[in-house]
Amino acid sequence: EILLINMKSNKKGIVLEFKLPEFSEKDIKVSISKNKASVEAEKKQEKKIQRKDFYHRESTYRSFSYSTTLPKINPKKAEISFKKGTLKITAPRA
Repeated sequence: EILLINMKSNKKGIVLEFKLPEFSEKDIKVSISKNKASVEAEKKQEKKIQRKDFYHRESTYRSFSYSTTLPKINPKKAEISFKKGTLKITAPRA
């Protein structure tokens, strides 16, 4: 399950939080510009079982994409963290 669990905007800046429990940090790409934030996550898994008379291969693929327009922010001062399945993006206003 993937959720945008928090989106705050105030005079100081913005905070976006996503719950991404099925993904690891290496699966996630974040892009931030002056007025836009994009998050993409992609995970591929393969499981193979091979015996003398039996071969089984299972593949799973999960993806997530989110993009939003933001008030003008300073992308160079944005902070991105990923802890315990939660992605947090914080950026000050420009």
